[in-house]
Amino acid sequence: MQLGGNKTRKVKAGAIRQGQLVTTFGCGSIVDMPGESVIIAGTDYWKHFENDDRFKLSEVNLQKYLGVDYFISPPPAQDDKGYNTGYGIPAFRFPEWMYCPKCNRLARISTFDTIGHPKCQKCNVRVIPSRFVIACENGHLDDFPYEWWVHQGNKCTSTRPELYFQTSEKSSGLDSVIIYCKTCGAERSMAGSFSRDALRGFKCRGRRPWLKDRDKKDCDQKVRTMQRGATNLHFSITTSALSIPPWSKHVQMELDKKWNVLECLMDDEEFFKRTVEKTGLNERCKCSLDDLWEQAVLKKKGEESDVAKTWQEILEGEYRAFLGGSSDERDEFKTRNVDVPEFIIDYVDQVVLATRLREVVALRGFKRISPDYDIDQEESFTRISRDFKNWLPAVELKGEGIFIKLNQQKLEEWEQNHEVVERYKKIETQGQKFIEKGPGFSPRYVLLHTLSHLLIRQLILECGYASAAIKERIYCSFIQEEEFLDMAGILIYTASNDSEGSLGGLVREGKTNRFDNTFRLMIEAASWCSADPLCIQSEGQGLDALNLAACHSCTLLPETSCESRNCLLDRASVIGTLENSSIGFFSKLLTRR
Repeated sequence: MQLGGNKTRKVKAGAIRQGQLVTTFGCGSIVDMPGESVIIAGTDYWKHFENDDRFKLSEVNLQKYLGVDYFISPPPAQDDKGYNTGYGIPAFRFPEWMYCPKCNRLARISTFDTIGHPKCQKCNVRVIPSRFVIACENGHLDDFPYEWWVHQGNKCTSTRPELYFQTSEKSSGLDSVIIYCKTCGAERSMAGSFSRDALRGFKCRGRRPWLKDRDKKDCDQKVRTMQRGATNLHFSITTSALSIPPWSKHVQMELDKKWNVLECLMDDEEFFKRTVEKTGLNERCKCSLDDLWEQAVLKKKGEESDVAKTWQEILEGEYRAFLGGSSDERDEFKTRNVDVPEFIIDYVDQVVLATRLREVVALRGFKRISPDYDIDQEESFTRISRDFKNWLPAVELKGEGIFIKLNQQKLEEWEQNHEVVERYKKIETQGQKFIEKGPGFSPRYVLLHTLSHLLIRQLILECGYASAAIKERIYCSFIQEEEFLDMAGILIYTASNDSEGSLGGLVREGKTNRFDNTFRLMIEAASWCSADPLCIQSEGQGLDALNLAACHSCTLLPETSCESRNCLLDRASVIGTLENSSIGFFSKLLTRR
């Protein structure tokens, strides 16, 4: 990561993991480095990566959904041998208010000595970034208005107020943090500065420090005081897709690497073939020149197509790919069907081991303070560039997983159960706003989502992965959308950009005998929660009461593992309730185990 600006030389601020530049520490986020606090620059400042093929990623389905031509992967700080690459993502120093730990002077960075690391000229010690910033729900970010705060909205009697920062030993709360003006004698503690209306009268200035500018649109949102390291200061908005045939084929991946050159040769088939033969690309792909040409034509048509993808179409494509399977050893999508355990054969139609998966995760924007946004409305979150760009930052993840398809007939019988329908009307009514912006809603989704969570919790115990290392992908059809493919499956997978896939531990747990044991233990664990009977009898838990029988003791997962922010969950959909077992799709298995 490189720290710099329009009038400052670039210096190395520190290093963070490549994947974090798309998730935790994406554009617009504040990152604490040793002795520095920086904000990751918007993609307007990534120009030195735009024309470098080494950093380009392709995933046609995701490109069509997001309306971009390609993706750019943040460059790694080190190569495979551990040497520094010399590449860095731009970042700017933020917040700009600093204080001296020796004399307690509090001022903008321009007041101090900025040659090298900022220092206090008087004390000759490095100054420390301010702990407090302000933000609004439109994504704007600014320094805390210390001068406005200490003078309670009025102006200082001097044109050059001199502020100092001190702490009191009387308490450990915000009332012990005192800001005072040496010029006029005004002083005020930080007590109450975090309340919702603490900055009433201070209008948002629309600052966007990650873009080094101000928003041209007038902002009417309230500004809120935040700690610079607060988790709700930056929520990354990401979208991911799996590479599936034909784009997951080895030959397509090889074409990607040289596509900028090869695309220019597509006007002449014979010239294309002669050129490719000289480079040996057909030998590396282990295919004939005719096959290579066909794949190049397919790629060109796919990328030039103006037909946009919908999110439902992406899920349907992945669902069909798992059902169809792919056994090519060199492809990035490789699956293997295994026998369904006898214990669940009446409830599960298919178990597929995904021995190789490729996932591309793209950063679309971010939110501040509140994570609510509409997946299909870009206006509902903050963009990471000033103007539209034909690319987005993304990372490529490799991994493995287990795909499960439920029995369609059993599922339809369960959905038609009157008591099931009545139970989930309450969630649908309570969470209409969330459901409209999120994945949609049906009793089927609640069942699939809950089953996924319960299996992940059990697999964590069985295969030793960290709780945040396993993710889910729900393939669900909604009753009111009959024109779509009838889906009823879940994918439980792990993916990482730190290595070529994983060690096979998750796939091993999907083998028939081991999956049988896992499912039995999952059903047994789900039948009782340490918070029962309160949990199983709950009429609303979690965010906006969007969960029924689901709590941290039995069902919830880390936020990074769940696709719906731990909402729309109900353990009773799997095992039933104390009063009515018929609500549970797998309730009859409780007597078999």
